[in-house]
Amino acid sequence: MKKQSILLIMTLLITGCTSTTKVNSPGFVAPCDQIKLAESAEKSVMLSCLDGSGEINYYQLRGPLVINVWGSWCEGCKQEMPYFVELYQNPVFKSGQIQMLGVNVEEKSKEEAIEYIQKSGMRWPNLEDISGVSKSIFGPGVPVTWFIDKEGKNVATKIGAYTNKQKLFDQFEKAFGVKL
Repeated sequence: MKKQSILLIMTLLITGCTSTTKVNSPGFVAPCDQIKLAESAEKSVMLSCLDGSGEINYYQLRGPLVINVWGSWCEGCKQEMPYFVELYQNPVFKSGQIQMLGVNVEEKSKEEAIEYIQKSGMRWPNLEDISGVSKSIFGPGVPVTWFIDKEGKNVATKIGAYTNKQKLFDQFEKAFGVKL
């Protein structure tokens, strides 16, 4: 009985620390130059591109665009990220019809954010918010997902993690009027 208990505990410890999510290919830090921007904006909240190419003014963003605010330290972000990776494989992103943008917040280091992107399979542009300025836009918690229309207006918001793929896909279809 004692051996069985020890074996059970060891099995639970080993399997509890592994991920059941399979990443088809490693992610990479995509350049921000593919993100659609208005020529100017009345307000300014600047966020650095994680690829090191410069900054983007949040108020110049134009869609259709999905913005996901995340942190590598955030358990809910880790839970939902495979759904975003799968969503991004849809042809509407490959064609440029709709874009995706990540905003990394409260990270200990840029290297940790890049490592997370690579391990999770993310392949879309990401901004980093070192100073916490994005809290004035998205609020203080993560994850948060916004759906932005072509004029730059937020048409739908999800506060908290998606608990299954279908909820994300349904909200995406409703926000942009497309069928996946």
